[in-house]
Amino acid sequence: MVGQTISHFRILERLGGGGMGVVYKAEDTSLGRSVALKFLPEELSRDHQAVDRFRREARAASALNHPHICTIHAIDQHEGVFFIVMELLEGQTLKYYIGKKPFNTVWLLDVGTQIAAALDAAHTKGIIHRDIKPANLFVTSSGQIKVLDFGLAKLLRPLASRVSIGATGADSATLSTEAGLLVGTVGYMAPEQLEGEPVDPRTDLYALGLVMYEIATGRNPFLGQSPSSTIANILKEEAPPVEQHNPVAPPEFGRILQKCLRKRIDERYISARDLAVDLAALRRSLEPSGRGSAIMAAGPAPPLSISRGAVRALLMLIQLSYLAMYALALYKLHDVLRVSHELYGSPVLGGVLLTAGVLGVPVRLYQFTALAFDYLDFGRKYRWSSRPEPDAPAFLLWLSLFQPSAI
Repeated sequence: MVGQTISHFRILERLGGGGMGVVYKAEDTSLGRSVALKFLPEELSRDHQAVDRFRREARAASALNHPHICTIHAIDQHEGVFFIVMELLEGQTLKYYIGKKPFNTVWLLDVGTQIAAALDAAHTKGIIHRDIKPANLFVTSSGQIKVLDFGLAKLLRPLASRVSIGATGADSATLSTEAGLLVGTVGYMAPEQLEGEPVDPRTDLYALGLVMYEIATGRNPFLGQSPSSTIANILKEEAPPVEQHNPVAPPEFGRILQKCLRKRIDERYISARDLAVDLAALRRSLEPSGRGSAIMAAGPAPPLSISRGAVRALLMLIQLSYLAMYALALYKLHDVLRVSHELYGSPVLGGVLLTAGVLGVPVRLYQFTALAFDYLDFGRKYRWSSRPEPDAPAFLLWLSLFQPSAI
């Protein structure tokens, strides 16, 4: 087909294909622009159900006008083969990037927010995507996300003009699990899809949660050895906390994912808009400017997980290092005195060193002893960042200037 001219479109190259069509890059000779043409495979053009679904994709997507949804320009037919004229995108699908490198958390939150905003626009018009997965999410060369392929979209309420599906009931037959057909990609289907229950916008939010989980960890938590084992995992198993595979992921992000991936549909986010709000709020909380957010105000960040014993050992090592330094300085005191006489004509340098050693050694010995025996008041009552009690001994008042701020 490459090199042919169909209507006013000149086919330039084949871009790819899937179960619902083959995509070509083409030139619109009447408008002088590059477009993408998605053709229904010839063998499926004789399948009335496939043709109906193909038309449904065009009708559903063309009803949407959103910066994160691939724009549909027109639908046409050539020698009995249907094709959609749509926006030509430059870049790669999200599937290309997953697992290749660790993703920045801020970028991941931006991606999730963009997809959620696109789904919110579709859900507002009564359209459920039903097949959100990395292969249907396109990352343009400018970094913008575009949602592709509404070929499995189910219309919750009629669009401007209804799409005829024929007298055979193709919609119910195609989307029915009773007939043994699972419409969608098994690894990203929500439990209600697999069980043949009614779906709603929260079904897409489950799939989006899985996509974000896979971006963050590089793996689909439910993927099994076979479609059957994958289905069993989705229905019975819980996704491990994202922090197990990505320690730098914020705890709040893990909470968002867990809410998206609830088995019960009524326990998930009510709408894509609510999900987008939470993702955007977390994104703002991570900005260097330090602007506050409701999420950050909910409680302090979890402390760094370092045992008290390890901290004590480190501080004891520091005190020993100081003592060793003082010992070396006092051992070489005669050399210091000689240099002091040569440079300043007086023993002032040696005197300063001797004073520092005489005063520093007992301070470091006290701190080392306190750390070794884990005195309860050490680092709490006489901390440099807090004022010692007025009745504290003068020695401890002076010592507080050298005390570590925390143990």
